[in-house]
Amino acid sequence: MVFYRKYRPQKLADLVGQEEISKNLLSQLESGKIGHGYLFYGPRGTGKTSTARILAKAINCEKYNKPETRDKKQITVYGEPCNRCINCVSITDGSCLDLIEIDAASNRGIDEMRDLREKVKLSPVSCPFKVYIIDEVHMLTNEAFNALLKTLEEPPSHVVFILATTEFNKLPPTIVSRLQKFNFSRAGREGIAKAVSKIAKEEGIKIDKGGIEAIVDVADGSYRDAVSCLDQLSSNSSEISEKDVIELSRISGFGVLSKFIGLVAEGKLNESVMLVEEIVSGGGDVSLFIKQNILLLEKILLFKLAIQNLKDEPEENLETIRQLAGAFSFERLQLLIRLLLISESEIRIYPLPHIPLVLAICKYIGEVVPEEVGTLNGLNSEQAKGLKVQKENTEAVGVEDKVEEKEDDSKSKKSQKTNNTKVKPGVGESLSEVEKNWGEFLNRVRPVNAHVVALLRATRPSEYDGENLTLEVFYRFHKDKLEEPKILKMLDTIMEETIGKKVRLRFMLAKKESLRPLTVNRSNVIDVKGEELEKIAQEIFSK
Repeated sequence: MVFYRKYRPQKLADLVGQEEISKNLLSQLESGKIGHGYLFYGPRGTGKTSTARILAKAINCEKYNKPETRDKKQITVYGEPCNRCINCVSITDGSCLDLIEIDAASNRGIDEMRDLREKVKLSPVSCPFKVYIIDEVHMLTNEAFNALLKTLEEPPSHVVFILATTEFNKLPPTIVSRLQKFNFSRAGREGIAKAVSKIAKEEGIKIDKGGIEAIVDVADGSYRDAVSCLDQLSSNSSEISEKDVIELSRISGFGVLSKFIGLVAEGKLNESVMLVEEIVSGGGDVSLFIKQNILLLEKILLFKLAIQNLKDEPEENLETIRQLAGAFSFERLQLLIRLLLISESEIRIYPLPHIPLVLAICKYIGEVVPEEVGTLNGLNSEQAKGLKVQKENTEAVGVEDKVEEKEDDSKSKKSQKTNNTKVKPGVGESLSEVEKNWGEFLNRVRPVNAHVVALLRATRPSEYDGENLTLEVFYRFHKDKLEEPKILKMLDTIMEETIGKKVRLRFMLAKKESLRPLTVNRSNVIDVKGEELEKIAQEIFSK
């Protein structure tokens, strides 16, 4: 028998990381106040179905099938299941006729719910209660939910419903309001590590501390995933190391993660992208790699905040975290975490899953401030400051030129108006107006079409004459998508609402010399040659 079934919790006290839920349910059982409907929701592998079965055993256990008198009232008091009586054993081995488990993913229609409504009226065969467990209930159709609604509101006294889901937000409020809600959180690292160690000891498996930590990383808060990983590893050998876990699950060890973060901190674009390519070509999970980096950046942030919860980290890891913390300011650390979070959420909308990560790296390195870049490139503080002053002076001159240009343009317009000649609107206007409102524009597009926002992040405004806004697009398939009539019309309308004037968007493929990371400012302090970035893009899309 596989480990996750063999070592499945059989009592509320056995649940990993769900102490509050166990305490709440046990309190209900001991008071005899059993609800008619429960909703268990939370991430996968956190014990929702196991808890539902334990609850079904507890209310049907023969040990508690006798009424008691409390406060002059006759009630039935329950508790933890004995796991020895006929009812408990039949529920455990799946032979109980009064425990009905329904997979809503494959029984999601109105006909199945109508059939259920008819069957709930029948009395239990051998147990005091008939228990219905509906797993992944969010998969039901609207019609099926409507058919289930009345039954949930007023079920027969001998029926208890337990609904389980990983996507609480997809449930109709009318269903949720009729159930007792229990939110299952991800199991903590310590709880999973103890569970893995316990199973390994009982199975005679030798596993070192690094192997346990690696399994905990793979599990990502899921008890079931951790036990399944241990089961798979134990089939090859009775001795398990951290290297074995990494090779099986394709996760990245601390050394690879710290190397990647270090390359990004130093502004080494080519090396960072090629490291991502190595991970992808080796069959690594990009989503998991991003999550692992976010967790490492969180540790760096906690170290900078002097929060002492890294005591479990090995000394050599702490030294690396200390060095990486010195390479980031608080602002840059927050920016990198935010970009990685965005890239992980956008994996589904790109043809290749590592593209959002590559774009995030380009964007971050392109936005590093001059002083930080100078320091990272080996310049001393005075040289770095010199670069910064040079940039500020350049920007100041640019502002003065714009002011003079605007004044000259105003005089020209006034002169032309005197001579009764028409002037083309918007001549002399810069991109500053668009750039100033670009963030608001993206925020307005997001609720309409989040996919388009992801494409717009990979563009750059290049020309604006007051009426027509030209955006450089780096990939042809992005350009084709953005030029679809419906999308183009939507973007024109939202841009007009954002800046208060009619604007027509145009898209053009960027030339080789303009292929570089998108930057908020237009400083040339960090500049990746067009040929280099184009080569990287070609390597990515040729796979």
